[in-house]
Amino acid sequence: MGFEELLVTHASPTLANMKPASLLSIANAENMETCMIKLEKRGLQFFTLANRKGQGLILVYRKDKLEKALSSPLSSWILGHLGYPESIDGKLEFLRARFLSTPCPHEVGLFLGYPPEDVKGFIENKGRNALYSGLWKVYSDKENAERILQKWAKCRRKYLECFSSGTDIARLCVTA
Repeated sequence: MGFEELLVTHASPTLANMKPASLLSIANAENMETCMIKLEKRGLQFFTLANRKGQGLILVYRKDKLEKALSSPLSSWILGHLGYPESIDGKLEFLRARFLSTPCPHEVGLFLGYPPEDVKGFIENKGRNALYSGLWKVYSDKENAERILQKWAKCRRKYLECFSSGTDIARLCVTA
């Protein structure tokens, strides 16, 4: 699978400017550099979080949307409690360091646009006792989580349909 297809499959809500970030696991995707340059011109950014056994873990994000998501009072409290610095660049570097010591730090959900209450619930409950489980474990507002998941799934289906019909990835990347 090429890099563009990976992006559409796993990051379409981020391409559509519906969520702050998505994670991609990549091993030698074709056309990656060319695509990244094209999409950076449209406001998307890429940050390598980890490289393990030839597999890269890349955070695809929109800086303004990510800053907003991480600045909510509860998100700020969670990140501050874990020792994250104030700046967005510092937060990204700290998250990278966390991936070196932990296979998947729980707070990554904040970066991915998951509700902070659910991230806090996951941490406090050690992943147990969730009300609902989808892309993340829900601890607070199941109906809201279901709405978000449906919206993201609809976006993914539409983007895959458009991409399969030949729409260029740059046209699918909404400018902020």
